[in-house]
Amino acid sequence: MGTFKLGKHDVQTPAVCGAVMGPDIETMHAGAVRAIDQGADLIELRLDGLRDPTGWEKLLPLEVPVILTNRPEREGGSFKGDENERVEVLLQGIARGVSCIDIELSTPEPLRERVVSQAKKSGIAVLISHHDFSLTPSIEVLTEVTKRLAGAGCDLAKIVTFAEDRKDALRILDLLAQVQDEVAVPLIAFAMGDAGRITRIAAPVFGSPIVYAAAGEATAPGQFDVATMKRLLSELIP
Repeated sequence: MGTFKLGKHDVQTPAVCGAVMGPDIETMHAGAVRAIDQGADLIELRLDGLRDPTGWEKLLPLEVPVILTNRPEREGGSFKGDENERVEVLLQGIARGVSCIDIELSTPEPLRERVVSQAKKSGIAVLISHHDFSLTPSIEVLTEVTKRLAGAGCDLAKIVTFAEDRKDALRILDLLAQVQDEVAVPLIAFAMGDAGRITRIAAPVFGSPIVYAAAGEATAPGQFDVATMKRLLSELIP
């Protein structure tokens, strides 16, 4: 057990983050309330699921720290618009004082650096993420991606892959065991899919500071709901 900084908040590990996604503000608000009631330590607002993001700021403030995400289709999200439009929503989040911004490593560098710079000026944490919905690459590739994430100015790095079998699941846990001493930022890592479900529970044992859980409908394959994740972690990490 330890703590990490998320903006102005000191968060105890492992933190359960309720991933909230929905077609409208009302659905997302209900999901956030439900996740908090189930014990979520953080909330991820997945704005890419909204049919119309206008007025998304009505979801704020919440009782727990918020990670703001606007995931593009290329990384498993639902946002289909222009990259400038997508990033503009994240910049609005910074202006609104959310605790953390999640931006993908694949974001065009000038736009990504703009978000990183503005967040740091505002005292907001930056999570830079990488998602692979097709496979779990070699440990060498995963390590290289981790170093690229850490070198891009983040406060937290996140790697999510897809596990086809138990060997893939073990590889992502092996990454956590090996790379934590090689990078200067905490690494969140786990694998999606049925074969990867075990990594969502085991990753905190290997140092992953945040685990993601569904606040309603799962936002990724293999995701547990918040209440189940809290119970499993309480038994695994008293």
